Amino acid sequence: MDFLKGLGFTDKDIQDIIQINYDYIKDSLVANQDNILEIINYLLEIGIEKNTIKEIFMYQVGLFFKTKEEIQTSFDEYELDSIIKSLNYDVNNIELIDFI
Repeated sequence: MDFLKGLGFTDKDIQDIIQINYDYIKDSLVANQDNILEIINYLLEIGIEKNTIKEIFMYQVGLFFKTKEEIQTSFDEYELDSIIKSLNYDVNNIELIDFI
């Protein structure tokens, strides 16, 4: 998961993510790191905080098994500012979004 360091995640951030996820999830994340980097860059670009992204890895990791395009299309269905505020407030609000 060292690929996250390039985005400013610390060793502690990465260790927290590793500890909470099953091995098969970690393996899949590493295998799909290019897709994950695209998603993270998109989330940062729209204003999702880095700490919120870390929490997504920890509590809503399923988001990273979608494509950037799927996420973007789903987010486009909502008021983007509301999504950003909701997710930065509580990452579990992601469950309120209908993904394609």
